[in-house]
Amino acid sequence: MRGRAFLLYAMCCTVWGSTWMVIKIGLTDLPPFLFGGIRMSIACLALIPFAWRSWRKLSRREWAWIGAVGLFQLGFSYAGVFAAERFISSGLTATLFCSYPIWAIALAHFFVPGERATALHAGSAVLGVSGIVLLEAPLVGPVSLSPELALAMLLPLASAICSALGGTLQKRHLASIPLTMNLWAQTGIGAALLMLFHVGLGQHQTPHWTVRSIAALLYLAIPGTVVAFLALFWLYPRFPMALIGAIPLIDTVVALLLGAAILGEAVDWRLCVGGALVLTGAALASRIRVGVPEGVPLPEPP
Repeated sequence: MRGRAFLLYAMCCTVWGSTWMVIKIGLTDLPPFLFGGIRMSIACLALIPFAWRSWRKLSRREWAWIGAVGLFQLGFSYAGVFAAERFISSGLTATLFCSYPIWAIALAHFFVPGERATALHAGSAVLGVSGIVLLEAPLVGPVSLSPELALAMLLPLASAICSALGGTLQKRHLASIPLTMNLWAQTGIGAALLMLFHVGLGQHQTPHWTVRSIAALLYLAIPGTVVAFLALFWLYPRFPMALIGAIPLIDTVVALLLGAAILGEAVDWRLCVGGALVLTGAALASRIRVGVPEGVPLPEPP
């Protein structure tokens, strides 16, 4: 991994490492589905000038795939994450979402040519997920399980599956779509689905518009969605899903490091050992090589 690819990969890990905490902060004032829907709406509006410049005519099949990917990757996935963080901590939500590489590797095995799962894939996922479990074990111990809490803990797992499915389908079917046009359409679809959830399930929840909630929305919409997802979309056709799947693992380590640096949270042996396992898993995943299918033009860099 060199040059631009390394910088974009590192940026995704760093930005998304900070978003778990920002989501939790924003949920203090805003209902989850409304919060997520407005986040995606702001991102969609911000992308209009750039999407317009890269616009090209797409086939009905391409629009259908964009719709499906948007529903899973930016709709259902974020609905689960935002709803879960109303009931469980951001750290526990991130930990449960970190099953992502397992689903990504398994789905790529069946749907992406040239990405058959191997021992190297399995080793990278096992090391990475083991590191996260070690890091976040103290969060699981104090949890007193109730039916409502059990459902809340299932939501990040479902989100991880939806996100992995969306990413796999994007890699398989949307590699040649202009980046900004693709993300603009997907954020619009994600916003519409989240707003529908709010209308159907969250109307009784009252939003409180504060400086804190507005700042959280802007941060999540621009760096956390527009910038980070443009980088991710550029990485999809160039990296194996095993390496893409390491991003949620690394960003969880980043989140803990940010907590130590900014909030003065304690750093113990778990961060050192768990972080080492995550980075070792990512290093293994980086050794997996996948060629770009012939005849598929790649999108321009963001």
